[in-house]
This record gives sequence, C-alpha cells and structure tokens, in this order.
Amino acid sequence: MDVLKKLESTERSLLIAEKRKRLDLVIGVPHHAPAGTPTLPCPEHSDSDENTGIIGRHLAERLDSCSIIACNSTIDVNKHLDSDYSKQIIEWNPNILVEIHGHGKVRSKYDVEISCGSAEQSVYSEELAAIVNRITKRNPDLFDISVCGRFSDIYFKATKTLTITDPRWLAYHIELSSRLRKPGNEQLGYPTALGYKFCDCLADALKGKYP
Repeated sequence: MDVLKKLESTERSLLIAEKRKRLDLVIGVPHHAPAGTPTLPCPEHSDSDENTGIIGRHLAERLDSCSIIACNSTIDVNKHLDSDYSKQIIEWNPNILVEIHGHGKVRSKYDVEISCGSAEQSVYSEELAAIVNRITKRNPDLFDISVCGRFSDIYFKATKTLTITDPRWLAYHIELSSRLRKPGNEQLGYPTALGYKFCDCLADALKGKYP
C-alpha cells in the first residue's frame, strides 16, 4: 500500500515514517484521519484532525525533512514519550519539531494557531506567525487567513503535549482550521487548493527561518 493510500485508509494505528535529507527539522502529525472520519479510536483524544497527514506530508516534501504520521491511532501518541510516534522523533533527534493539528474554528477565532507550549516560548511562535502572515498577505487567495502565535491569545496552547514541551528540541504546535484541511462541502477527498497554498507559505516561512 503506497503512502497516499495509507493516508486514505481507516485502518487503526498506522504509523508512516519517512526519512528525508533534513534530520534537523521533523514534521509530526499525531492525530491524522482521512476526511469523513471525524473521530479516532482513542479514548484520550477522540476528535481526529482530518487530512492533517496529507498537509503534513506535503510540508515535509517541500522542506525535504523527515516526517512521522500517526493514522487512526488508538492512543494519544504525542502525550506519551514511549509511543512509537514519539520514539521515532527522539531517534531522529531534531533541533526543530513542527506538529500539524486541526481544529474546527469553534474554540478559536483564528484559522491558524501556533504555540511553542508555554508563555516563555511565545517569542518563537509569535515570530513564526509574523513571518507566515507576511507571506500569506502577498497572495490574494490567502489574504483573509488569520494566523496568531501569541500564547495569551490562542486557545490551543499545547502545555500538556509532551512532544511540544520536551526540552530536547524547539517545537511548534500548529493548528489548522477545517477550511485549510477539508474538501469544501464534500465528505471525502484531499484538501482544497487553499490548503496546499497555505502549506507552501508555511514551508517558505520555515525555510527562511531555518535554512
């Protein structure tokens, strides 16, 4: 089964690890499920982040960085450092970890929230958010996408996410609204062009900050 077919599958606890040139920057996706599968078989984290694996993999390919995607997981993999997901990140030993998550823009007023897991690290998330905002504002299709990295203003702070708060690397917890992940009014399918365009802007921001 090729990778895209795995990302479309509802098979439980698939883990997709792909090693690329860059080991210093790793893309992680802990809660992927295909579009049309809104829940995970996980009592700790029942809401899935539909299509985040597709977005995360696209981002990793653009950056030529390693990626790890947990699909339809039965445990909350980024809350346990002994999960296969976390152990793979630890083995790669990156300087920067970027985790891609998804939200439905119910609890947050922003399309994109960026957190580094604490108020003390907010300087890093605010800086990345500012770079992303500058890049997206150049694209008319993305002009109204709202991005916030200020710890005090965001809802998804990731303070209890062990892969984000681990001191061995600097981690960015990035929450994407459904308009950037899901295929419009359809239940199934890949993200729309808008999602890929935003992902390309995020890749440019990360490449500029971490060349």
